[in-house]
Amino acid sequence: MNESELYQYALFMLSRRDYGTVELHARMKRRMYEKNEGIIDETLIERVITRLNEQHFLDDVRVIKLHLQGYIRKGYGPLRIKQELKQKGFTSSLIDLQFANLDVDWFELARQVRCKKFGDEAPSDFKEKSKQIRYLQYRGFSGDMIFEQFR
Repeated sequence: MNESELYQYALFMLSRRDYGTVELHARMKRRMYEKNEGIIDETLIERVITRLNEQHFLDDVRVIKLHLQGYIRKGYGPLRIKQELKQKGFTSSLIDLQFANLDVDWFELARQVRCKKFGDEAPSDFKEKSKQIRYLQYRGFSGDMIFEQFR
């Protein structure tokens, strides 16, 4: 597989949706492995990624912003969102920078998520309260955001 073919493959992938650098690198590596019977040329992949960056086809900041909007819309809390973004290969510093620019009331989002799932009524018994706490923890809200919902 030559550079031109790999570049065309990367453009095809990026035309379908935005990818982060790490995710696209892994896709190209897998493609090279399949096409070249197990031979992978890392320098070739790096050249293609550099070319895509120079042409602004590949932009990690834009991809993080898109993911952030989607995760917030889905009702995920900051802990879950950071974990998801790290699993996609974004650096902690880049994630933290984007979080610093966010204007989200996490306490209000936690309230909306709890009310959507369980209704407006506060839980009366310990078992139901524990269930709601576990749910909000799973969604990625911190302890102070969660316990604010039960005051």
